[in-house]
Amino acid sequence: MLKAVLPIAALLIYSPLLWSQSIISYFEGEVTVKRNSREIEADFGLDLEEGDLVLTGPSALAILELDHGRTLKMRENSSVTLEDLSPRTSVELKSGSVFAKVDRLLNGDFNVRTESVVAGVRGTQFFMAYGQMIDAKADLWLCVNEGRVEVSIPETGDSVLVNEGEGIIIPGSIQLTPPEAYDWTEDLNWNTNPSSGDVRDETDLSGAYSDLLDQDYF
Repeated sequence: MLKAVLPIAALLIYSPLLWSQSIISYFEGEVTVKRNSREIEADFGLDLEEGDLVLTGPSALAILELDHGRTLKMRENSSVTLEDLSPRTSVELKSGSVFAKVDRLLNGDFNVRTESVVAGVRGTQFFMAYGQMIDAKADLWLCVNEGRVEVSIPETGDSVLVNEGEGIIIPGSIQLTPPEAYDWTEDLNWNTNPSSGDVRDETDLSGAYSDLLDQDYF
């Protein structure tokens, strides 16, 4: 497995406050960046630009340090488009799953969205993932580790606040369900700093549906 890490000196100053640009700060496995008609292989410290599509392959992961104290940790088989890297940061989760973290000392908005759902940060750390398919549209899972996240469906105007320790499922990406505590979220690896230990998350998201066996969420 291909694996790249930051030099020790860089790890000692690993902090979103210190980045003046958006980069790939850490990766394992096959990670590529599509920029216009180019396909760029990942390297530590690789500069990222607005419009870039970042992809992780099987058994791969990537940590992106973005401007304004935003961090994304992408799990395997995931893709994210960097739509806006200004203080009003916006990224689109195209497939797979991502951990998002925002430095609480810095200002500005941060949204992670899909084709039909927007998760707006009112806290500091959350996880968002595609689940099973329903009528050609995937469920979405979201859970919050710190703070609060407002989840909304712009097409319908529906929204809900998900608090720290809570999760939500969005069946077919079109219906908001009441936030609640889900057992499976306790297994997530929220670490985004390689110098602090393992950053790989191997939570089985298919097991998340076991929490719903006694619920009619359609």
